[in-house]
Amino acid sequence: YTRKQWGLDPSQLDKAVTSRVPTRTSTDDRYFLDTFQAMPLHGYTAMFENMLDHDNIDLALGVDFEDIRAEGLAPHTIYTGPIDEYFGHRFGALPYRSLAFRHETLDQRRFQPVAVVNYPDEAVPYTRITEYKHLTGQVHRQTSISYEFPQANGDPYYPIPRPENAALYKKYAELADAHPEVSFVGRLATYRYYNMDQVVGQALAHYRRMTVPADLAVNS
Repeated sequence: YTRKQWGLDPSQLDKAVTSRVPTRTSTDDRYFLDTFQAMPLHGYTAMFENMLDHDNIDLALGVDFEDIRAEGLAPHTIYTGPIDEYFGHRFGALPYRSLAFRHETLDQRRFQPVAVVNYPDEAVPYTRITEYKHLTGQVHRQTSISYEFPQANGDPYYPIPRPENAALYKKYAELADAHPEVSFVGRLATYRYYNMDQVVGQALAHYRRMTVPADLAVNS
């Protein structure tokens, strides 16, 4: 599965990649064993719509960041895109792994016994199939599934954890340190393979550092 997902032999990747795959002797089929796990009550779309519904927020979709930068940025920018792209690939492009999705709606109540089934066989073009009803608890006569196809080109999804890539990222991180007016946050801007809970935690921690006075932060 690792070879198929990354397009590389596991020996060419940082050991943290394989450590993400848990090995268990129990019948617990959950990927994460956190005590508290939840889904937004009305789904992620509604959650983000509520978060963005504020007088101080202007939402611009389908706009290239370079066009916004040419018009002038705010006094402080929080940037979550690829860090190498922000600096015009000055030291070369950081490699990312991408995905293509195929979504289907089927006229049956269930397609598979669990939410996610992995397909490590390299003869099968997709890596996994997700059936969302297992996660949301929805009851319906139809079901929706998604196939995931790993690929080298496309939107950047996964920073590729290899020593040479980490060394290249370090050069960009040093450039970022010279720009205190920009906060680089998230998977792409910090070139880290974060889970959703980790990246939310990173964002909240960064917000606290931005809003809490330095002397108070030290004393606390």
